[in-house]
Amino acid sequence: MRIPLTILLAAVLSTYAFVTPLPDDDVVDVNADATVHLGLFVPIVAKSGTVENVTQFLASAVPLVEAEPKTIQWYAVKYTNFSIPTFAIFDTFRSEEGRVAHLNGKVVSALFDNADALLDGAPDIKPAKIVASKVASKPDIGNATAWLTVGLTIPLTAKPGQVNATREVLVGVLPGIEQEALTLDWYALEFPDTNSFAIIVFFASEEGRNAHLNGQVAAALFASAETLLTALPDVVEFDVVAATIK
Repeated sequence: MRIPLTILLAAVLSTYAFVTPLPDDDVVDVNADATVHLGLFVPIVAKSGTVENVTQFLASAVPLVEAEPKTIQWYAVKYTNFSIPTFAIFDTFRSEEGRVAHLNGKVVSALFDNADALLDGAPDIKPAKIVASKVASKPDIGNATAWLTVGLTIPLTAKPGQVNATREVLVGVLPGIEQEALTLDWYALEFPDTNSFAIIVFFASEEGRNAHLNGQVAAALFASAETLLTALPDVVEFDVVAATIK
């Protein structure tokens, strides 16, 4: 018997949702001055024939995210160089409280409601630490994809004994990223209790993406791959489906 996907999703989320959901009238972020240092990275595989529906669902989630005071940045993307229809959600928080509130919130609830119809398997919810970031995007009213249209995600797997060195390299390249005028939002993530990292980066145009891939920071990261990583990292390209920035 096939287990309903909503039950599988609930089992996955229960791994992380240890805190009682906040009441609806709790709209003040007591951590408003804290650094954005936590995230969630959630790959999603669409069922065959549901790509347009998943795209519309993710775009429709923006108002729900904007109503979450403790969800700071939220991006929904669609991979463009994958053979299977894959999307991903990436969002950021100032506290674990904010991250758990999001997991218990309306966006995830809406995902539950649509999971069996839209998704091919449960999303792989990956809690992450943000070890370095540049966020040039600014909040506005309306669709944030007006300035964020394309991007990259680059998964990295550190060799045994090279986790600290990999983290240090990612932190160390931030000044170079800050000098890249066409690189708008850039995040270096570490997935706790693993030897896995990822870079997620957003651009306003293909010009920015090409400039970054051919720039000094990318060259330095790939030059260190043989020493630090188990394999040369894949570069996954994506289009931005929706985004909102606080």
